[in-house]
Amino acid sequence: MDNQPPKPSMNPFKAIGAVLAAFTGIRRGKDSKGDLQKLSPVQIILAGLICAAVFIGSLILLVRSIVPA
Repeated sequence: MDNQPPKPSMNPFKAIGAVLAAFTGIRRGKDSKGDLQKLSPVQIILAGLICAAVFIGSLILLVRSIVPA
């Protein structure tokens, strides 16, 4: 029949899960390639920016709580 690639899903939680797995390095290559086919580049970029902002914010809060002003 048709060998069209699957349509990108609109679930933002899958994009965030894929980005978090990439941040930690716990994703298998097969699963990573599947995510790239299912998610649009815009979703991955936005999820990456959000995860990076949360990570940086967490580090800033951690340092401010440990180091006295």
